Amino acid sequence: MSPYRPRENLVAAFPAPRSSFARLDAPPAFQFADFIRLLDARRRLIGRVALGTILCALAVAIMLPTLYASSSVVMLDPRKNSITDLSAVISPQASDPAAVQNQIQILTSRDLASVVVDQLKLADDPEFNPVLAQPSLVELLGEMISLLNPGNWFENITPVTSLLSRERVIDTFQRHVAADSEGLSTSITITATSRDAAKAALIANTMANAYVTSQVADKIGTTNATTGWLNKRLQDLAQQLQIQQEAVQRYKAEHDLNDSAPGSSIVDQQMVGINAQIVAARSDLAEKQAIINRINQLVAAGNPADVAQIVSSPLIVQLRTQQATLLAQEADLNSRYGPLHPRMQAIEDQKRDLDIKIVQEVNRLAASAANDVMVTRAHLNSLEASLGGTENTARSQNMARVQLQALESNASSTRTMYEAFVQRLRQSQNLDEAQTPESRIISQASIPLHAAGPRRILIVGASIPLGLILGILAALVAEKLGPLMPVKINGRVDGAPRGSLVPPLRRAAHSAKPKAPITVWNGPPILGEIDNAAPLRAADFVLDYPASKFAHAVANLVRQLETRPGAEEGAAIVAITSAEGGESRSAIAVSLARAASKMGKKAILVDCAPQRLSSRAIKAAVRSGLYEVLTGAVPLNQALAKDPRGETYLLSTPRRPANALDMFASRPMARLITVLRGGADFVVIDCGSVGADMDAVVIARLADATILVSGRQMLHSPLLANAARILEDAKAAPIGIVITR
Repeated sequence: MSPYRPRENLVAAFPAPRSSFARLDAPPAFQFADFIRLLDARRRLIGRVALGTILCALAVAIMLPTLYASSSVVMLDPRKNSITDLSAVISPQASDPAAVQNQIQILTSRDLASVVVDQLKLADDPEFNPVLAQPSLVELLGEMISLLNPGNWFENITPVTSLLSRERVIDTFQRHVAADSEGLSTSITITATSRDAAKAALIANTMANAYVTSQVADKIGTTNATTGWLNKRLQDLAQQLQIQQEAVQRYKAEHDLNDSAPGSSIVDQQMVGINAQIVAARSDLAEKQAIINRINQLVAAGNPADVAQIVSSPLIVQLRTQQATLLAQEADLNSRYGPLHPRMQAIEDQKRDLDIKIVQEVNRLAASAANDVMVTRAHLNSLEASLGGTENTARSQNMARVQLQALESNASSTRTMYEAFVQRLRQSQNLDEAQTPESRIISQASIPLHAAGPRRILIVGASIPLGLILGILAALVAEKLGPLMPVKINGRVDGAPRGSLVPPLRRAAHSAKPKAPITVWNGPPILGEIDNAAPLRAADFVLDYPASKFAHAVANLVRQLETRPGAEEGAAIVAITSAEGGESRSAIAVSLARAASKMGKKAILVDCAPQRLSSRAIKAAVRSGLYEVLTGAVPLNQALAKDPRGETYLLSTPRRPANALDMFASRPMARLITVLRGGADFVVIDCGSVGADMDAVVIARLADATILVSGRQMLHSPLLANAARILEDAKAAPIGIVITR
């Protein structure tokens, strides 16, 4: 059984995490102040990388050979030769930027380089032929580095032939020459570099002369090729034109075609007349059909007397007049005698006779109109049949004319082409002697008096910022990876790099041995486990390695201590103590205060331990401290010393009286804690060790939480049990365990 007898409110005061160890939250943001501190911490690494880069650049600048450069200027001259019009064969050279770039490509082409190499016999020059040259130190180093590359071990070695050697000479020559345009002008500067000043000028002038000569040769070759092609083409066109003209005449004779323009034949004129008659016949038929349709509608509606409005019939008009007279008489007699009078019966008989006559006349008119429609339709059908026959005849003749037009068009186009080629051939003949280049040399290359390169001062000067940038990158990489090399600290092996001021943060992540499981635990709650907190300099890890596992664990512990149910309003007062001596307690105390300040809180560290290890870790200038504040000799704001590496404030005890226990148990100490609670956000008190004296117990009673720091191997030791029992018996603040390694 464990000797611990925890109070019931311990678990409520410290919410236990899901596991026995601290969980890591998201890493804090990397600020500019962290970057400045990183540069200060890694200044030696940055200086070494920068110095190495500068030395390498200096060595390269010394080993590079001295080169001379000389330039000749060629101007594109698009003016035509006034003797003959050369544009008949070759269009004049353009002077726009694209054309200038095309000429630059010609100047730097392998063909022109090959011509210059042959003229100057550069294949026998060791500067351009790598086979004849003695390898320099840089080349020897390059070959050694290439031999170290495994990818080059199995490459096929090509024997050096004369053709391959020539290609290498051309490649080397092209690296020594360049061409560039001069602003917006049409001038091109040809620059050649060489270890010999005279050779550089000779190469530049030879390239310019070869370029101008190649333009004349290209024009002569193009003119000769054009003339030969024109002669061959004229022979083909003459034969083709003769065949096409014979085909046209033969086709006219076979189809009896004497006219060639459409619309001038008799068939076309007949079609025009028949079409006019058909249009008139269709109009007449439509009119008569409309009349008979209207008559039928009136008859079907029972109004045959209204036919006179459509067809001008005098009889129907007369009958309707009589009908109107009878209606007037009928109305008069009806008003006098009534409907049964004999005269009324006579009028009714007369009306019936008139209706019968009107119907008979309407039927006669309808029959006459139907007969007219039949006659008109028969006439229209006859015209349409005649038009169809005429159209067939015209269609056959038109088809024949289409073929004739095609034959004549082919013959005409061939004749036009033949005449154009004849004229072109006459223009291009006898122009070889009149060919002139479209470029001219306006400035010959001179022998340079000063070297053009390498710019050794520029190389060394550029290596300084480059070295600093590489050094900063190396520092960032080292910061990201963390220290990996173990060294001995206080007689044991730790994970800090050799010569480093901080222990490792990633040893636990790279360790192959799993942590031993904790046995059944019923003591104070375990708030977390923080590795690598044994040495005092671990307090700098929160600032130097903000993305490390150590910094995450400390930040997580700060968040747990902030959420303290039942505590007073204001800052969280945390007392840090331990059962055994060592530096881990003070390292965790300083780390908690610095982590809280990086989280944007106003953090104060009160160092009450006799050893004053927390003050040593912060390295702040302290003139007065806790004793002076409690006695009223110095105000609190003057006794607080600021952390030179952050925003944390330190209240130390440079002067410790003999009755320190009475000082910590006094009312001024309690009032000071109240003032700190109201003026800060997070207060950490390094109480020292429990057991040596009662100072830590008295101070822990003033805090909101008590952190008991213990090594993992001391977790079940009687020493830790005794310390926890003393704190509980003294009614100290709720206790939580932080395990260190």
